Amino acid sequence: MNAKKSLLIVIDNLTKGGAEVLLVGILPELNKKYEVILVTLKSDNHFPAEDIICKKKYTLGFNNKLSFLACVWKLKEIIKKHRPSLIHSHLFYSSLIARMSCPTDIPLIYSLHSEMSKNVFNNNKIFTILEKKTIKENHSVIAVSKKVLEDYEKAIRQMHHSFVLHNYVSDEFFIKRNKELTSRGNIKLIAVGNIKKPKNYSYLVQAFKNLKECPISLDIYGEGSDKELKILQIEINKKNLPIVLKGGANNIHEILPQYDLYISSSTHEGFGISVIEAMASGLPLLLSDLPVYHEVTIENALFFDVTNPMSLVTLIKEIFEGKFNFKKFSLNGIEISKKYTKEIYLDKLLSIYDDKLIDRAQKL
Repeated sequence: MNAKKSLLIVIDNLTKGGAEVLLVGILPELNKKYEVILVTLKSDNHFPAEDIICKKKYTLGFNNKLSFLACVWKLKEIIKKHRPSLIHSHLFYSSLIARMSCPTDIPLIYSLHSEMSKNVFNNNKIFTILEKKTIKENHSVIAVSKKVLEDYEKAIRQMHHSFVLHNYVSDEFFIKRNKELTSRGNIKLIAVGNIKKPKNYSYLVQAFKNLKECPISLDIYGEGSDKELKILQIEINKKNLPIVLKGGANNIHEILPQYDLYISSSTHEGFGISVIEAMASGLPLLLSDLPVYHEVTIENALFFDVTNPMSLVTLIKEIFEGKFNFKKFSLNGIEISKKYTKEIYLDKLLSIYDDKLIDRAQKL
């Protein structure tokens, strides 16, 4: 039997963000085909030890920008020791360190999980220059959406080796809903995402100030800093709005079906995994009018102008007037979400890996 090829994966840390959940969720399958060497910049870990399945794990000890070059040297030593067949990095710092450490004879893939022009390169010429100068012929990029790839190519350059690979939804979200939304009675909205500026929860607060006559409530699931939570809670309390900050939750797949509609007021997103999780659970969607949301939902949502809270107010009032067929939205959403299964994601990812390994073999 041929020995497994080795796959070296680099990621900032193992806190429970979108990229980290995505990676940890496929480690069992990756380890069946490859010997996985997992490298994190920092030691932070929010996952159970049994979920971190790999042959070997390293931490580079990244503390701040001053430790950057030391991390490059450490990763070079790890690569020299293991001589991986392929390297895959996630997120900005990990990808920058990986590109600077990777020899030209090893294919490297780096994944983009957000619009880099908004999250990294905005007003930062040094990061933009570093990104451009460290891209080599043996490097390929995977973007989580067409919008993310277009944004990157506009900010950096047209890539010779690029792929769009949408994120996946865990199997637990593909459950059957037993309820159907009508325009009568109370409507329960749910939003999922950490309390931070791009999620734009203050927009929802402003909209709810103009919805007091409507029997509607909103629960927000997500963590945030004490300062951010306090600011948002004060705004909610001022007008005694029916909005509850529920904090983080590990069982969102069980919570989603308890609600009528999912809402997101984000100002920008790379993919929006929670939107697809809601769609897989059968919830109709109210979404900010972002190109990426149109892309991943295939237009199966109601969209509102994220710059104008009255746009959402008008939309919700139309919901109470019974203007929309939510059964159709729900059933279409369940079908569309089947495009985002882990099985489909892995097939496409492993196909990209195979192509890169074949290219490498032909060059040796």
